[in-house]
Amino acid sequence: MKKVLLAGVPKSPNLGDGLIAYTLNRIISMRGKHQVIHFDLLDGRCDQSMPIYSARGGLHYALAGPPASAAVHYASAPAVKLNSAGSSKKMTPDALRRLKAYWIHRSKNEKLNRELQQAVEESEAVFIGGGHLLIDTYWTFPLAVRRVAEEAKRQGKPLHILLVGARGPWSTQAKRWLLGACRYATSIAVRDEDSRRFLLDLDPKLAVKTVTLADPALFTPEAFGLTEAAAGQEKPGRRKVGLGVMDPHEMNRHCELRWEREACADWWLQAAKVAIGAGHSVSFFTNGAASDNAFVEEFVKPRLAGVKGVEFTPYPTTVEQLVGTIAACDTVIAQRLHACIPSLAMGKPTYGLIWDRKLENIFADLGMKSQLIDFRESRQQLAAAVDGRMADSGPAIDAKKLQLYEHIGRILP
Repeated sequence: MKKVLLAGVPKSPNLGDGLIAYTLNRIISMRGKHQVIHFDLLDGRCDQSMPIYSARGGLHYALAGPPASAAVHYASAPAVKLNSAGSSKKMTPDALRRLKAYWIHRSKNEKLNRELQQAVEESEAVFIGGGHLLIDTYWTFPLAVRRVAEEAKRQGKPLHILLVGARGPWSTQAKRWLLGACRYATSIAVRDEDSRRFLLDLDPKLAVKTVTLADPALFTPEAFGLTEAAAGQEKPGRRKVGLGVMDPHEMNRHCELRWEREACADWWLQAAKVAIGAGHSVSFFTNGAASDNAFVEEFVKPRLAGVKGVEFTPYPTTVEQLVGTIAACDTVIAQRLHACIPSLAMGKPTYGLIWDRKLENIFADLGMKSQLIDFRESRQQLAAAVDGRMADSGPAIDAKKLQLYEHIGRILP
């Protein structure tokens, strides 16, 4: 059995990153007998395996979560903490933040370098991805990506950068490290056209080996055994409308749009009322981020107190719980990318709230721009969303999945 090293951020508190690891693991397993060694860029080698769910048992497992004994061992209490507005961070010079990231990186050298060297030795190919990794987080990701790329190069192993997002600005040093990794890589797959344009603007020579592919979370049904049971059929009558909430302060880091928490909470209240008024039930959920959870607790829940037909799903702490939450809904209206993509993959009527370019790009690539909701002008869109109206995305999703499946087949040893 051939081994491949997959270096990403599977241990991230962002469950979307864990979902990427699960689905990539599944796609690789679909391409033959390969063993995946998971390596967290910031934490080292991961000992836990990624289970492959059967079509018969997967849906039950995803909905119910792991058995109680396993839950006690692996799950943790959900984090609930609002992000600050960031004034103290803004007062910290960028140079100091980079120095902090550098010394944290250095402090992990002995552990991570030892684990990485052994993992690369065991592997016939090295993959870096997926996720939003080609960004300059004050050197954190540039240093981590460089570590893996340099070890692959030192041992003469092929490197493939897989299903990543790329966004500037990059500092001079980060540009040197990240472009060094890209130039050594045999292939680069980014997950949206903006990322591809950004990389090629920095180095046009990367064009010959850079492609744009879909997010691997489109393989959520296969990864969790939901293929036969995917509840994607539009059905008349009462529906459970899942409202996937994000702390709007997250927008400050990723886009020019601004949405105050009070106004955002009022919007979600209105969305719930529209759904209930149409005869449906409402289930609020998050992707498990601490600030999203806290926003629901402090701003959304008080507004919905006493409103009948509304439930608040427990905040997920595992990828299985997140997938199960989405699988239990008939329609999904959400802002987080990895709430929308699994829902689309399950064939559910899915609407995404605009905020981040990558979310808009992915909906556009699937021919589903009409499924994007602008929270500033959304009354008619909300009515369509809660009724489960949806553009036919099936053929586009199948085509994107085939491209991804074939690409991974080409780069596997």
